[in-house]
Amino acid sequence: MYYGAQYFRPPFPSRDCWQRDLDNMKALGFNYIKLWVVWNWVEPEEGNFDFSELDELVVESGKRGLSVVLNLIPEGAPFWTDTDPEGLYATADGKRVEYGGPANIPSAGWPGRCMHDPEFRTYVERFLETTARHFREYREIVAIDVWNEPHLEPMYDYKSNMLCYCKHSVQAFREWLKRKYVSLEALGKAWYRKYSSWDEVNPPRRFGTWADMIDWRRFWLEELQSWLRIRVSAVHRGNPDIPVQTHVAYSGILGNKMEGGLANELGDEFLLASEVDIFGLSSFPRWLMGKAHMFNHFITNEMVASASKGKPFYQVELQGGGGKPGLLGGSVPTPDDVRVWNYNTVAAGGKGSVYWQYAPEPAGVESPGFGLTGFEGENTPRSLEAGRCAVELNRKDLDEALIVPSVNAIYVSRDTDLLAFSSERREWMYSGSIAGIFEMLYRKSVPVRFFHQDDIDTLPESGIKVLYLPMPLVLSENEIARLSAFTENGGTLISEACPGLYHTDGLLRQNQKPLSELFGVKHREVQGIEDWGKTDIVLSEDKVITGWFYRELTDPVCDGVVVRGRFRDGEAAITEYRKGKGRAILVGSYIGYHEEGSVNPNNVDFLSSFAVASGYDELGTINIIGSEPYSSIPSSPVVRLLRNGDSLIAVAVNHGDRDVHIEIVTGKGRTESFVLKAYDGAVVNI
Repeated sequence: MYYGAQYFRPPFPSRDCWQRDLDNMKALGFNYIKLWVVWNWVEPEEGNFDFSELDELVVESGKRGLSVVLNLIPEGAPFWTDTDPEGLYATADGKRVEYGGPANIPSAGWPGRCMHDPEFRTYVERFLETTARHFREYREIVAIDVWNEPHLEPMYDYKSNMLCYCKHSVQAFREWLKRKYVSLEALGKAWYRKYSSWDEVNPPRRFGTWADMIDWRRFWLEELQSWLRIRVSAVHRGNPDIPVQTHVAYSGILGNKMEGGLANELGDEFLLASEVDIFGLSSFPRWLMGKAHMFNHFITNEMVASASKGKPFYQVELQGGGGKPGLLGGSVPTPDDVRVWNYNTVAAGGKGSVYWQYAPEPAGVESPGFGLTGFEGENTPRSLEAGRCAVELNRKDLDEALIVPSVNAIYVSRDTDLLAFSSERREWMYSGSIAGIFEMLYRKSVPVRFFHQDDIDTLPESGIKVLYLPMPLVLSENEIARLSAFTENGGTLISEACPGLYHTDGLLRQNQKPLSELFGVKHREVQGIEDWGKTDIVLSEDKVITGWFYRELTDPVCDGVVVRGRFRDGEAAITEYRKGKGRAILVGSYIGYHEEGSVNPNNVDFLSSFAVASGYDELGTINIIGSEPYSSIPSSPVVRLLRNGDSLIAVAVNHGDRDVHIEIVTGKGRTESFVLKAYDGAVVNI
């Protein structure tokens, strides 16, 4: 397990702090330290590398039993590389992003030139390879992080713009389109254009027709995956045996506050995780995740765990002190926060928590934030709690354990996310729908997992019994066939409105095949709700649930379709179709949407009623007494199941401010019963 802190980001902390701080890390029970290798700090002159500071830190860390992970930072480029303005990142409105000093790189050089610039890419690869080779003989180094929070680097500073439109990226996009469409005529047909030359083809700079924007975003997602592959290869040329990792800034699908970010910042955890040995995430819950930070942190861990697909993942950066906003930083985590965040990661199957960062930041916009310790290296209540968690959770059985997949799942679609973004940046509607359905089940402490469209062919052997489709606007023919077989073979499918309304290229599916094939109904009309507001769906005289954004009106076309709920005007709102051994429920609105601080208890009860309450074949029941499923801020207890060989381990976390009593009954009738205190976690061998 990894427990420790990010420590060195040149030039801080200064050398006179090192011995004191490393001694304290060891005393706290940490076993890990992460060090930044910033390109311009180690190669200030071309070909002249100086690793002396890092050499000393690695050796001194090893003396104290601290394993070292090196985080390579080519985004802090040497100033001698700033030679070609044509290679600088370029925004949609023509601005070139010049080298500068961002909040997180004191030595500046950010963001360097675009990696589509072949000369610059060669320099980057040489830096990565040289660094890996230099540290090849250091036994203290257990992994190299090849990309800190992979995304299209300047995007966090240009969120309302788009990148990159430099000449190299435009040419790379044209080559990508040639591989995809082969002929100019085929591209023209797909984009509804008439071109006479490939030189006329350019990436979209505004929102309009969806096909070109979907291609532009898909191109960049694949390019970032390719750039990660380039970094991994360069490091392995220098050290073929070193494990490589990367860590995302947050779930691209969800975003920090469930507002998305995959198609804007272009960090797709499901593509990126496939390229490395170890995966992880950054989380700054008190700073970036709002009042519901305990829930938001947990769901993010669950999504990244799903993307990791059994590979080791951990919390590579976890907020250690006051965050960035304001002149003197932001809200400081409490010991309760630290404890819950640690248990969140373990419950999701994660292998530890590493803090950003050990010491307060001495300079720049981030000063004096983020420090786990005080200004002079003294321990704080949160550093002491971090040490307690490190000692408590650094367990061999947890390190070896793997996630037991829940039989309940929520479907995740890259295609729908890209379409939502292409519709003038409406990813928030899609990510909010995913998070909302997860939240409804979370409130009832029902275990659930995420299931990605990339894995649709494995659905028959996935063990999933109940599958939720949040805002499933895009479905391919293969997805439709697989989902149809899922219900035929006994699965329960619950879908929000307009499933498969569009093809994967963003073209309207006029025959609306998914509705008849999956749900036994035909489409009549989509009606917008005024001001993106709410609509009532009546289940019975005393039960009304809330829908959002739209109403989809449908009519039955197959025998066996039953209306389970109606809009106020009598139109069918919820239908159930018995198909083969299973059933398919269609909701003609968006009833799972996550609105922070607001919940309709009837939505919670309705959506959770379809799930297998225990969440696992291995469990009979999970009974929890004392939770508050309908509180304004979601704060329910969660239970997740891990497996270590023949042993099952339940990890429970209480996000609420009151003690709860938890009773877990296994499928064989054995009962484990315990009290879980407020803001606490427990590991129970069952």
